[in-house]
Amino acid sequence: MRFPAIIFCVIIQSVGYAQDVQPEADSLFLSLKDVIENARMYHPIIRQANLQDRFADAQITGAKGTLDPKIESAYQAKQFKDTEYYNKFYNAVKIPVWFPIDPKFEAYRNSGEYLSDESYVSSTSDYWQFTAGVSLPIGKGLFIDERRSMIKQAKLYTHIAESEKIKLANKVLLEITKSYWDWYFSYQQFQLMEQSLDIAEELFSRVKADYEFGEAAVVDTIQAKITYQNRQADYTNATLELTNARLKLSIHLWDRDDIPLEISENVYPLNEDEFWIVPSDTAVNTLIDWAIEYHPEIQKLKAKQQQLEVEERWNKESLKPELNLSYSLIDAPINIDGFEAPQFGDNYKIGMDFSFPLLLRKERSYLQKTRIYQESTQFELLQTRQKVVADIRSAFAELEANQLLASQYESLANNYNRLFEAELFNIEIGESDLFKLNIQQDKYIESQIKYLKVLIKFEKQKAMLPYASGLPYLSYLKLYE
Repeated sequence: MRFPAIIFCVIIQSVGYAQDVQPEADSLFLSLKDVIENARMYHPIIRQANLQDRFADAQITGAKGTLDPKIESAYQAKQFKDTEYYNKFYNAVKIPVWFPIDPKFEAYRNSGEYLSDESYVSSTSDYWQFTAGVSLPIGKGLFIDERRSMIKQAKLYTHIAESEKIKLANKVLLEITKSYWDWYFSYQQFQLMEQSLDIAEELFSRVKADYEFGEAAVVDTIQAKITYQNRQADYTNATLELTNARLKLSIHLWDRDDIPLEISENVYPLNEDEFWIVPSDTAVNTLIDWAIEYHPEIQKLKAKQQQLEVEERWNKESLKPELNLSYSLIDAPINIDGFEAPQFGDNYKIGMDFSFPLLLRKERSYLQKTRIYQESTQFELLQTRQKVVADIRSAFAELEANQLLASQYESLANNYNRLFEAELFNIEIGESDLFKLNIQQDKYIESQIKYLKVLIKFEKQKAMLPYASGLPYLSYLKLYE
């Protein structure tokens, strides 16, 4: 059976390498870089990850609240049968500071016939009395106290928050990258099935025409129709896969007003080979050296270790006796008449508070638990570092293997393409038949699909390497900061 040569020129021109398929003139392209940039700005999960910084700031602000100045005021009065028993008005300003010396300013106004001697204030000052003093812990709390421990741990939490932000953002970007390449595969597969359908349809039309002129047998028309029906089914499945892949990627696209975007049917993916690099062996060693110090999981554990060190200091400080001294000047340097030079040996209040639990069981248990947590965290850090190194080496080995496989399958697909074109030519000159042509076309399609699958796996693996390394936003630029 011979077909006009012009038909096979058209067919051969439509048979091409899957990666070289060009979109229609009115189509637009959407690169992975465009998708990543959109996600970094507008993706809700990445924006949620950025809230970690604000949460860490809130933690620090809350911890610093223990150093906020405090105003206290109290009023008590008793009047019975025209007698003023007492009228007491108390005000104080306490100013906690970082160092364990807390200034305190008090103002009293006490009057009444039944005041205790301790509360008595002379009428010559209109019943007002002022004190200014400080308290000082010379035992527990001298070198570190609970409020300083809280502030230091809150500041260290910023490293944990940063690690969590990077982990969450990287996870989203990796998912987006995989979805993009799934879309790319589905698009190329769709184009391949569309080409195959066009060829099968053209062959079926020609075989029917030849049958009508008596140049083809009935079995040829049946075989051509079966091939055409198979290609229709493949095309339908490819269309569905493309639609699902496009929708799966669309869920990651948003605009500045939090309105979800959808990729239209006339938009196609674009392969940018240089978006993520394939590093050399030396570069991977540099990547490992960076990751064992700055990987988010490692940074998180190191911050936890530092927090536990602060907690241990406070636990050890709690083993000391609590001994607090206080000293306050009375009516100096502030009094009812204004300011007066202080006389430290006259008109003062002094105090001492002492307490010490004899068995220290609670304090010792806190210290013991903290040290157990420290040991546990150190073990976890050792294991995490080992896992990070193994993950990087595994990702790199798989990347190299997939790169080699992609090259091999590309060559294989090209050779099958040549065989298919040769079979088309043979059938045009009458030296082949539809059966052989279908076999070659099936092998050609199979080889193209295999190549596309390994190519997509290779492209995904490019993102897996910076993900395994914990690079912020999967960017190698972090290595050169």
